[in-house]
Amino acid sequence: MNDREAEVLSLRVRWALAELGFEEIATGAEGVHLIEHARGVMIGWIPRNITPLRRRVPRRDRTTEPDLPGLRRPFGLALAAALRGAGFAVETRGDEWLLVLDTHPDLP
Repeated sequence: MNDREAEVLSLRVRWALAELGFEEIATGAEGVHLIEHARGVMIGWIPRNITPLRRRVPRRDRTTEPDLPGLRRPFGLALAAALRGAGFAVETRGDEWLLVLDTHPDLP
């Protein structure tokens, strides 16, 4: 993929994410992150801290750390399905990243 193709793909992925209600977040912040990759665009997600809603859990057992694998997997599956529906090919990269590939590299 040349630089122009990578730029176009990156813009198309950002547009698709915006249409899905997501916006790219600054590096180090919580939210959706995009990284250019030699084959496409990598998408990752850093969720906000979540506090438990259950009041019956003793205070010392409460945690503010989210169940990241429990959140990342459904988020990744939903996002991958939405991006596939938008016409992209999507490969999973572990539980934390999606690799979005261009199925129409000839589009402007």
